[in-house]
Amino acid sequence: MEFTKFVQKWQLCSAHRAVLSGVFWLILWHLFTSSNGATKEEERRALLQLKDSLNYPNGSALVNKWVGNDYCDWDGILCDGNLHVLEISLSSERQHRLAIWYPNATLLSHLENLESLTLYDNYIGSWIMPEALRRMSNLKVLDLSSNPLNGDIIHQIQSLPSLEKLYLSSIYPKHAIPTLSALCELKNLRVLDLSNNTIIDENAPPCLLRNLSSLETLDLSGNNFSNSPRTLAALCSLRNLKKLNLKDNFLDDSSIPSCLFNNGSSLESLDISLNNLKNSSRLFSALCSLKNLTELNLSDNFLDDSIPSCLFNNHSSLETLHISRNRLKTSSIFFPGICRLQKLKTLSLNDNQIQGGIHPCLSKMTSLVYLEISFNLFQGNLPSYIFSNLTSLNALYISDNNFDGTLSFATFANHSNLIGIDLSNNEFTVNTESPSWFPSFQLISLNLRNCHLNKDQGRVVPSFISYQTGIAVVTLAHNALEGALPSWLLYNTTAIVLCLRGNSFRGGIPLSSGFATSGYLMLLDISHNRLSGQLSSTIGSFPELRYLNTSFNAFKGEIPSSYGNLTKLEALDLSNNFLQGKIPINLRQNHSSLEHLILSGNNFHEETMPSFSNMPKLVYLHLRNVGFGGSITGSLVNLPILRVLDISQNNLSGSIPHWFHTFPNLAIILLSRNQFHGSIPISLCQMQNLHDLDLSANSLSGLTPPCLSNITSWKKESELQLSSVVWTPTYMNYILKIPFTTKGNSLLYEGTPLSLVTVLDLSMNQLTGEIPSQLGELTALYSLNLSFNFLRGHIPKSFSTMEKIESLDLSHNNLVGSIPHEIVQLYFISTFIVSFNNLSGSIPFENNFQTFGESSYRGNKGLCGIPLHTACTSPNKKPPQQDEEEERAGIAESDFFFFSCITVSYVVGFWAVILPLVVSKNWRTKHYAVVDSCIYICCNKFSGFLTRIKDRF
Repeated sequence: MEFTKFVQKWQLCSAHRAVLSGVFWLILWHLFTSSNGATKEEERRALLQLKDSLNYPNGSALVNKWVGNDYCDWDGILCDGNLHVLEISLSSERQHRLAIWYPNATLLSHLENLESLTLYDNYIGSWIMPEALRRMSNLKVLDLSSNPLNGDIIHQIQSLPSLEKLYLSSIYPKHAIPTLSALCELKNLRVLDLSNNTIIDENAPPCLLRNLSSLETLDLSGNNFSNSPRTLAALCSLRNLKKLNLKDNFLDDSSIPSCLFNNGSSLESLDISLNNLKNSSRLFSALCSLKNLTELNLSDNFLDDSIPSCLFNNHSSLETLHISRNRLKTSSIFFPGICRLQKLKTLSLNDNQIQGGIHPCLSKMTSLVYLEISFNLFQGNLPSYIFSNLTSLNALYISDNNFDGTLSFATFANHSNLIGIDLSNNEFTVNTESPSWFPSFQLISLNLRNCHLNKDQGRVVPSFISYQTGIAVVTLAHNALEGALPSWLLYNTTAIVLCLRGNSFRGGIPLSSGFATSGYLMLLDISHNRLSGQLSSTIGSFPELRYLNTSFNAFKGEIPSSYGNLTKLEALDLSNNFLQGKIPINLRQNHSSLEHLILSGNNFHEETMPSFSNMPKLVYLHLRNVGFGGSITGSLVNLPILRVLDISQNNLSGSIPHWFHTFPNLAIILLSRNQFHGSIPISLCQMQNLHDLDLSANSLSGLTPPCLSNITSWKKESELQLSSVVWTPTYMNYILKIPFTTKGNSLLYEGTPLSLVTVLDLSMNQLTGEIPSQLGELTALYSLNLSFNFLRGHIPKSFSTMEKIESLDLSHNNLVGSIPHEIVQLYFISTFIVSFNNLSGSIPFENNFQTFGESSYRGNKGLCGIPLHTACTSPNKKPPQQDEEEERAGIAESDFFFFSCITVSYVVGFWAVILPLVVSKNWRTKHYAVVDSCIYICCNKFSGFLTRIKDRF
């Protein structure tokens, strides 16, 4: 009975406990979900505030990326299953025009589960409230690279106990010592990137590397450790280090501590490229002891054929080997050693001087995935068995060698992994059409420039390209390919880059009928062919097109207006065709992306030069020889970064505008061979960045402005920054080319020579007066041409200070006096012409002036000495009559003398006719009788002519 009551009470209590337990868990669940919801909203709000801070004061980053309520789907955000933010990746989002960013660290502290934070290249200077970073206890990965950080921001990193990976590349800290000292406390750090920070012993604390015993990956590339033995020695204490990058540190053979390579080393990957290493026995004996090495990069050093065999014998596990850009020469010496590396997957030997043929042992390296031997001196045939066995290859680059014979593309038919191949610039003939074969590969990149493509197969476009469904780059330039341009190649491939320049394609640009226009094409180059007909308006339907080059063909008609609708177009070159009509207005006004516009060598023949305006990115404008007439007033408006203007060889007239100085970046002005008249504007003297000014072959008059000596870039050597449209070094590099007449020749300058050359050409005008002595202050001027004018006076002695001058032409003027002997101090001069003046005296014959021939001085009767055949009476003294002749020449050439002669001649001529008629009545009678007789005869002749005409009709 008692037991039964006990059981009943126990059951009742159990029921109460169950009810209470359910209520408890219900309350707990409610609290949890409420808290989780609050956390979600808090994290979303923190991200939005981070975006607002990133855009302060008026930026637009992430505006179209971070939209909607589901923040876990936003770009750069990764969440866990509970919608907690785990990763934030914001690289290069802040616009640099907004100046330095100072983010508030409290925004990040709300993201307590955050494990990875990437803020690469966002112009961060420091944190606001950096102490809040301590709440980010779960942060394991932090990337602040490429930000102008100060010491305070990194000092707080030591408060992140869980941090395992830290990237601080290119931060250039102002307070290096305290900043780097703070890193010594990160005992759990496994990956550290301090590359490109100019770290040396003086700003690297001793604890920096010695305390980081857990470090496995260390990147110290791009610093300067050539004289930093303490920091390098500290590397030896990193017993767990597996990957080390010491690239570009000015290291030599003795700089690297040998203890780093002892037998107990754990190193698996070592990059010591771009240093000053040579073949020292000390260095290589140390390298040979690294038994665990799988990756080794020795590129960009001074290594030669004497690489010891132990480097290959002792590294049987090596999978990646880079020895590019060294001094290797003999393939038969080191190839047998390389072939012993049977696990090798990546081999790069490009940019050496390797001679001889490909060693047969290469065919046995069946593990190879990447092989690059471009830019060497390899020669001979390429046996098909060399590559037919290497079926694991996905990239093969053998361009720019001297291989000959014939290479059949069928060799690669079974290379199903192949995605990139470059056979360009060799002597062999590449045959893609026979024997019959079908590709098992799907290429991404195909480069067959200048390799006699299908020379014996009708010079046709390789047909296998039509089976490549994901190809991005196709380069078939300089192969003399013939026939019509295939429609499928232009419209029905996935190509991003299509380069067909330098062939012999004929006909017009095909229509896209039957093919869906590719939306991927970004670069199209069909220049230097034999194409003709109208420019296809279909080209304007490629929405992603950035670069279009149809130059050096025979296209005619007008430029399609659809080209102006290519809103992403950066470079347009339609030069050297037979185009006519008007330039579309949407191509020359309000185009927001165009940087290069090259229309030279066409037949537009507009009576007035059209307006080019509101093009904020236009840098290069080339309108040479297009038939423009009229003045250029108002033709160039709101082109804020215009750097090169070429409107030479047109029919432009009027005066040279006074507003060129309002273009602050304008550095090259070419106005030659037009009909400009008037004086040279003084406002040109305000253009401090002017490098090249060509006003030759016009009708300019007046004096040469002395203030040209104020132009800074002609007084102090500076490099002109000329950007080019560069896509990749291999496939396309649009290089700006500018024609200049220097050293007596018209030459095309490009690349580095163009960026350094400075030219002033005022030749073939009607300039008068003396040469300003101030021009001698132009010590950085490369070429000065004042020939074919009416300049008088002496050659300024100040020209002897133009230390960079290489070409000086003063010919065909009225200069007098002697050639200043001081001018022999021009040690770089290679062209000097003063012919056809009135110079006299002995010719300086020292230094570089010993190389100039008779043609430099002809037409000056008073000159004597070598190289002329006229001997001087006294080598150091003027001829007897020279002073008197100079005085007479000076008087004869003065303006007063010139106008006096005209006045006297007019007065004498007038009175010689009138005076006899006034004095003698008889002369007057005879004179008027003769006049009447002439009038009578002319009237009779004209009357008779009219009568004959009337009778005939």
